[in-house]
Amino acid sequence: MRKISLLILLFLISGLVITSGCMSGSGGPSTTSSHESSTSYTTTTEGSSAYSTTSRTTTYSTTAHTTAPTTTTSSTVTTSTSSSGTTIPITESSESSTTTTTSSGSTVTTSTITHSSTTTTSSSTTTTTTTTSTTTTTATPAEEARWNNPWSYAPVTLDGETYWITYYKYHCKVQPNQSAPVYEYEVEKWLGKENVRVYGTDMTGNKVDVGEHEVYAYKTKITPINAKSITEPVTITVWSTILLNDTFIYPWNILWLSSMSPYGGNSTFVGFRIEYRGAEALVTNPSAFQRGLFPYLSDESHVLSQISDDLGNVYLGWVATISMGFWYEWSTLNLLQPHSGVWDDMRGHTITWSTSPDGTAEYGGHEFLLIDYSWSYAGASENVSLSGSGKFSPYLPLLVQGEGHYSYKDEKSGKTTVIYAYIKLEDIKLERESG
Repeated sequence: MRKISLLILLFLISGLVITSGCMSGSGGPSTTSSHESSTSYTTTTEGSSAYSTTSRTTTYSTTAHTTAPTTTTSSTVTTSTSSSGTTIPITESSESSTTTTTSSGSTVTTSTITHSSTTTTSSSTTTTTTTTSTTTTTATPAEEARWNNPWSYAPVTLDGETYWITYYKYHCKVQPNQSAPVYEYEVEKWLGKENVRVYGTDMTGNKVDVGEHEVYAYKTKITPINAKSITEPVTITVWSTILLNDTFIYPWNILWLSSMSPYGGNSTFVGFRIEYRGAEALVTNPSAFQRGLFPYLSDESHVLSQISDDLGNVYLGWVATISMGFWYEWSTLNLLQPHSGVWDDMRGHTITWSTSPDGTAEYGGHEFLLIDYSWSYAGASENVSLSGSGKFSPYLPLLVQGEGHYSYKDEKSGKTTVIYAYIKLEDIKLERESG
């Protein structure tokens, strides 16, 4: 039975690895830029990328705004008393200042000083008024917001405090190809620690108890809304000895199986458990704690064959969104201002993109700034086109909302497959860092 289970697993691995191999790629070229008051400039980046980039021209458009002016007025009066006891004003001074702040962060202060002197004689009164106006411009740093950690397990900084995401929930839609229906799921992820008993298999096929160990646990719950095969929620728990970025980001990844080797294998990946309709598939990696043993697979590993189509759909949606999304291009921009650009490598690959601030939204009891984005890619040499739009926050490492069409071409058949993916962040939980 175990040999049959292994064959099923290998079959699943080969199918999804081929799919993920078609989808894998760079998140997009990166740009180093310096934004000033000018409205456009050109940057050049050298190095390799998914689009064989050698140079690019990026154009940014900015709009300046000013705040309402603030006016402050003060006055001083100097008096004298006559021999008859009457108080007579001699000189009077008043100062008025108006402060205006522009969107570039500059503070403009205009000061107006008025001096009035009065001279009284027995026959007449003479009044002289002098007005002086001074304008002062003070350059202060503008507030900036950059998406420095797109799609990563990274801290969230709020009001000077550091938080970590321990839970998130997404609404997910996936169309694996242009002729398939659109499948829909709810995806939840928890991160914590728990004790897990690890097993291995020796050369004769016997089960070996490697002991109980405290490890990091990534628990994913996939609830079907309009699924291909599953009718009830699927729960996947993944264990590791250290915090892993991809394990936090992805709900499920078939490539985790390749991390388990009996000799010199991955020492951080401990295994996973899949639960569906009362059945459980357990896979543990003894190499995390003991060498010379093979991975252990429970007798109910056939559960994978019942849910593999839907796990593949969810995985495909995440791979398409993360791998082909145009995320890292915006990590160098001040996203508090609108930007747009066109990148062309002069070899038939063109990307057009734009970002602009778009209000706020509340997640985990905190308010986050939102950035609206859109991008499109045309590759003449591959005869493919990609496009995406949605929202993200520069203060969250996870995407808030993303929708796109992503395509790849089979070199042998010449057939182009278009994948549609949609994900929307519904909720998160934040835990403040102690110490």
